[in-house]
Amino acid sequence: MKPFSIDVTESPSATGTIDEVRVCGFLDAHTVNAFDARLQEELDRDVNRFLLDFEELTYISSAGIGSLMVLLQQVRRNGGELVILNPQPKVYSVLDLLGFTKIFHIANDREAALQELG
Repeated sequence: MKPFSIDVTESPSATGTIDEVRVCGFLDAHTVNAFDARLQEELDRDVNRFLLDFEELTYISSAGIGSLMVLLQQVRRNGGELVILNPQPKVYSVLDLLGFTKIFHIANDREAALQELG
């Protein structure tokens, strides 16, 4: 099992900055506070567009989904958006089963995700 980690990279775009956030490991009750704190740092810098790369996220719990919902609300309230990129089948299944694939934009390749973010 990969340890939990979050890596944030800024990507300039024609319409401003997009934060690319690679999340690895489990996003659950044990790691969600670190996730929230790191993303809050970016929100405090007025970043409002996020590409969440879930290619190496192997598990998401209800706590992780709750955190994503709060992030999505904050981002959209500030006129931004977020896209989930490359969720593993197990993570996608959880999101789909709970109906969150209708709420979150999900992309299978980086170019489509960046296009969705403008």
